[in-house]
Amino acid sequence: MPLFAQYSLGAALMLALLLSLLSFFVVVHNWSFLGVGISHAAFGGVALGFLLGVPPDIPALLFALGAGLTIGLVKRKWGLHEDVAIGIIFSSAMGLGVVLFSISKGYTSDAFSYLFGNILTLTKGDLIAIAAVTLLAYIFVGVFLKGLLLMALNEELAYTRGLPVDFLYYSLLVVLALAVVFAIKLVGVILVTALIVTPASVALHFLTGYRGIFFLSIGVGLGVNVVGLSIAYLLDLPPGATMAIVAGLVFFLSLFIPSPH
Repeated sequence: MPLFAQYSLGAALMLALLLSLLSFFVVVHNWSFLGVGISHAAFGGVALGFLLGVPPDIPALLFALGAGLTIGLVKRKWGLHEDVAIGIIFSSAMGLGVVLFSISKGYTSDAFSYLFGNILTLTKGDLIAIAAVTLLAYIFVGVFLKGLLLMALNEELAYTRGLPVDFLYYSLLVVLALAVVFAIKLVGVILVTALIVTPASVALHFLTGYRGIFFLSIGVGLGVNVVGLSIAYLLDLPPGATMAIVAGLVFFLSLFIPSPH
């Protein structure tokens, strides 16, 4: 197997483990649109990086973290729903990215790769970074699982039990922002939401216990990424788009299978 294919497969597997774990919290919190807002904010950072001549991953990460925390502040400090901040950040950051790319002449192909992903550009350093974020996410969820579950299902009860709800809320947003930034390289800004939302959506259709949902969600994520990447490799198709299509097909096919609950 060529080296780029090994890197691609490794990244696809690790991102499946990462995004499928977070998928449960995204779906339960009704944050399906959150990944869109964070990923488009990251696109603004990517464009700024090209304009300034610095590695675009750094400003993309800063923009994504800033977007995630701003969305949280709008909800918790001003009492507005996350969708309000997401809609504003989504359009503003995307507009900023388009303007900055228009100023940075000659970067059209780079903009396209960040919009739809370019798995062939992944490096060993990217794999190490993705592995680190994945490990961080599993440690965070493992340590604070009970609190995260209670916050997701009944935030008021979590408060009354003395749990650090604000810390858990903002930390979850930060972890999600980190996951989105690294997923952008694999599937791009536009398609990343499919890999975040699909795994838990399918799992919740069949199961109710959180342990089973986590395991099935991870299984769905791994299956979608491996099958999508394999089809793309065999048929010479764009990997990110192919994985997003597979994710959509898996979701809609699952709806035709009767739910046991």
